Amino acid sequence: MGLAEKVVLHPVHPPGLAELIGSEPGVDVVRPESHEDVVVALQAEAPVLVTFAWDDDFITGDLRWVQSLTAGMEQFPLDALREASIVLTSARGVHAPAVAEHAIALLMASVRNIGGAMRDVPTRGWVWGRPAFEIGGRTLGVIGLGHVGEHVARLAAGLGMRVIGTKAHPEGYAGIAERVLGPDGALEVCAEADVVVVAVPAGAAAGPVIGREALEQLGAGWLVNVGRGSAVDEQALVDALTSGELRGAGLDVFETEPLPADSLLWELPTVVITPHTAWASDRLPERMAERFLTNLTAFRGEREWLDRWV
Repeated sequence: MGLAEKVVLHPVHPPGLAELIGSEPGVDVVRPESHEDVVVALQAEAPVLVTFAWDDDFITGDLRWVQSLTAGMEQFPLDALREASIVLTSARGVHAPAVAEHAIALLMASVRNIGGAMRDVPTRGWVWGRPAFEIGGRTLGVIGLGHVGEHVARLAAGLGMRVIGTKAHPEGYAGIAERVLGPDGALEVCAEADVVVVAVPAGAAAGPVIGREALEQLGAGWLVNVGRGSAVDEQALVDALTSGELRGAGLDVFETEPLPADSLLWELPTVVITPHTAWASDRLPERMAERFLTNLTAFRGEREWLDRWV
């Protein structure tokens, strides 16, 4: 096969990914110890970079392909990469099973009031009488029926929920949801749903998709956000939860991350919070490696690129 292709792997990556990529014949994985060392590694005639983070100094004369470890691509300078003739491919869909399961976990923790019970653990409190609900037979609205949203829809349908939602291009949709509207249909979905899961990917739109009016339409329901923090107006959410208009929320993403210590979301008993970990999974490295190896075949000119952005 000739000389091995140097693949620079950013130091922040799922455990085990380096070994899985390195097991491919003809691949020499270079593992810098810091973000700054990535630049040095790329300058040593390395044509491939696998990364979730970006720095404009990563663009070197030898770099020809960047495989992102993320689905969202807002951190990458598309025009600059295009000008430098560098291919950029995403990891869209790789995180979907884990994120969808996490969304359902947040939903169940909210409707069954598990979050409230966990707040009593430090004091060994034994509190009876907290309200708890069932989701079977209720309507789930998915804002963003992409890879993650469709996985959420399948899991929810298996739990007996009726599913509706929005999608960037609803025409020709053939998934689980029984009714699908365009991106401007969020208010209508919130008015009809008992639960809304926000699964809009990062960079999908500017400004919140779920604001005060949408929360008013949702009323005495629940909101789960595993998409992007900016998709939900946090102040409007706090107000809806504080007033009791909204029954609860499960949140993995926030407008500012880490979530500031003075955020009122920490204090609200009807909120379940996780620190942007919906993507985490023991199976993620295998799926990441599979995506990389598929596109490595394309890099070698043997197939078409998968999820190419540039």
